[in-house]
Amino acid sequence: MGTESNPMGGPTPPQNRSSNTTEDHQSAFAAISAKTPVDEAFRSAFLRNKLLTQPRPGGVGEGFFYTPGFKTNWGLGTSFSCDFVCPASPGGNVNTWLYLTATARSGLGIEAFVSYNGQDTPHFRVFDWARSDAWQTDIPFTLLANYLSTIPAHGYQCPVLSVWNGTWSIGANQYRNQALLYNHARGGWDLVYQYDYAATDAQQKTAWMGSWAPIVETFQSLYAETNQMGALGAQLVSSDNNGVWGSWGPLSPSNLMSQPIMWAST
Repeated sequence: MGTESNPMGGPTPPQNRSSNTTEDHQSAFAAISAKTPVDEAFRSAFLRNKLLTQPRPGGVGEGFFYTPGFKTNWGLGTSFSCDFVCPASPGGNVNTWLYLTATARSGLGIEAFVSYNGQDTPHFRVFDWARSDAWQTDIPFTLLANYLSTIPAHGYQCPVLSVWNGTWSIGANQYRNQALLYNHARGGWDLVYQYDYAATDAQQKTAWMGSWAPIVETFQSLYAETNQMGALGAQLVSSDNNGVWGSWGPLSPSNLMSQPIMWAST
């Protein structure tokens, strides 16, 4: 399967949000990220916990992986969206790092995720697998008021951050990674991160990276009485080998593998 196709554009916006035109907010997010103090302990934990058999930087406490067949079942583009259920603090006995993350199946794609450190203010971060300087966007929730909202689900009022990320070919062996957040104040998606790079179809399809759907990455052996958190409305879209995008659709249980539970009930 090759990427020798005409340059293609990205997919239409996810179906679960009404959407005005997409706005480019990359500069603003980059400027804030540049001023956000680097958490050296956070990055040390990332390096210390890097394992070949699980996603960086921690372990999987709960969530799903794509089946091997579904992980590679896309042509020139793949894109993922969900509402991360992310309270202002994780609650319970959380005293170190905890992440809510997901990939769009591409081996050199991105993780646009929610990061907790104990009961401190959570951050929205972008980790780009295509870059040597992989840690990119870093925004505390205190500066994300327009992007945080509450939706009803399963008998709860859930605080959410709506995230959309994807990877697609823009030319022969050239790809683009994007991360967007839904701006509830104006009713549209904001582009907050983008990176273009050289890669092959094999690099995108055969790597272990990109194999996890929504998961919780954990650094403790036991969790108790945490607040509700996770992912709602997870959906994917992919393009064929000619660069024609299909329709957004929810994740199917037949395309997922569950992880062993190492997570105390809340």
